[in-house]
Parts: sequence; structure tokens; C-alpha cells
Amino acid sequence: MIKFFRKIRQKLVSENKFSKYLLYAVGEIVLVVIGILIALQINNKNQERINRDYELTMLREIRDALEKDISNMEGGLKTIEDLKQSVIKLTTVRNEPTYPYDSLVYHFTKVRRGGIALVINYSPYESIKSTGLDKISNSQLRNSITNLYEVKMKGVEFWVNEFIRRQLYKKNDLVSTIFEKEVIPDTKDGIKVDYKISLELIHDSDDFNEFLVISGGFIPIAKRNMNYAINEMKSQIKEIELELKK
Repeated sequence: MIKFFRKIRQKLVSENKFSKYLLYAVGEIVLVVIGILIALQINNKNQERINRDYELTMLREIRDALEKDISNMEGGLKTIEDLKQSVIKLTTVRNEPTYPYDSLVYHFTKVRRGGIALVINYSPYESIKSTGLDKISNSQLRNSITNLYEVKMKGVEFWVNEFIRRQLYKKNDLVSTIFEKEVIPDTKDGIKVDYKISLELIHDSDDFNEFLVISGGFIPIAKRNMNYAINEMKSQIKEIELELKK
């Protein structure tokens, strides 16, 4: 093709047909410009496709992470519900002198050790954040995802992790004050630390009342915040699914 155009130019020059040569030169320049514009358009289309593929991949990763977080939180809610039942049991058996000792120890141990920690997977969000949140082309979706991770989830983490952690410290301090510590040899870990409990010890004990208040007091806060987080995550997944179907 290049040789063909070169021959035409040489022929026009040799025949001194300057006006035709000039017209031809302009036409050739136009063709080159059109070729460049077409190449740029193709390149832009390819880049748009690459960007869209990356966006959809990251949105799927965020969706999958949210689904796993929801599953973990639902498991945590079941754990909290079991803990609540043990707190209730300890509250009601204090005046039951015939309540089985093994059951008393079981519920006491569950309440003493009971707690909750919330772990949210920020990795997919941080990954797309590091490359630029503008990779999410839907501005409404971009804003809702940012608000979910930067505001809503951090608020939930504070109440479930920080606030409850402080309550658990108070509970542990009370346990050390109220109950006698017993160190037992353990073939697996070396030693096992238990605390002695009896119905006589906890009967009409103000310290034990405080122990129950602290142990059960954080349960409504944890449930409320975790249910809120689950609902917000499910709503976010629906928004992402709509974008993925486009």
C-alpha cells in the first residue's frame, strides 16, 4: 500500500502536475488522520472494556466478601443467643438448691468466657480504593460502597469490638474478685485455669449481680449492631447485583 502511494506521488511530480499532487497530498494526510482517529477509537474501546472488566471483577470480590461477612455475623448472632440463654439460666438458678452442679459449671463457664469480636473483610474495598474508586463507574454505587465501609461498618466495629471489649475487661476483673482461682495440670496446654463456683457463693451476691449485668448487658448492643450491619450489607449486595447485570 505504501509503495502504491509512493508511485502515484512520483508520477505526479515527474509529470509536473503540481495541483493534482497537492490535492493528492492533502487527501493522503486526511487518510492518515482518519486512520489515527480510528486507531484511537479502537484503543479507547479496548481500554474501556479493560476498565469495565476490572470494575466487574472487583465488584464481584466485594459482593463475595460481604456474603462471607454476613455468614460470619449470623454465626456470631447464634453464639450470642446461646450466651444469653446461659446468662438467663444463671439468673434463675440462684435460688434452686437442687440445680445440678455440672450444669451450673457449664453455664458459668460459658458466660465467663463469652464474648464477641467482629471481623470485617476490607481487602476488596481497599484494593479498588488503592487503584482509584473512580474505577466504579456508577457514582451512586461508588458512594454507597464508600459509605458502607468508611462510615457504617467502622461505627459497628466500634460498638461491637471496642465498647464490648471494655465490658469484657470489667467482667474478667469481677471474676477474679468474686471467685477462687484453681490451677489444674493439663496435658495439652500445661495448665488450665478454672474458677470455683457454687450456689451458696452466688446467692444474693451483689458482685455476682454485677457480673450478670455486665455479661448480659452487651448482648443487646451486639445484636442490634450486627443485625444493622447484616441488613446494610444485604442492601449493598443488591445494588452490586444490579450493576453486574448491566
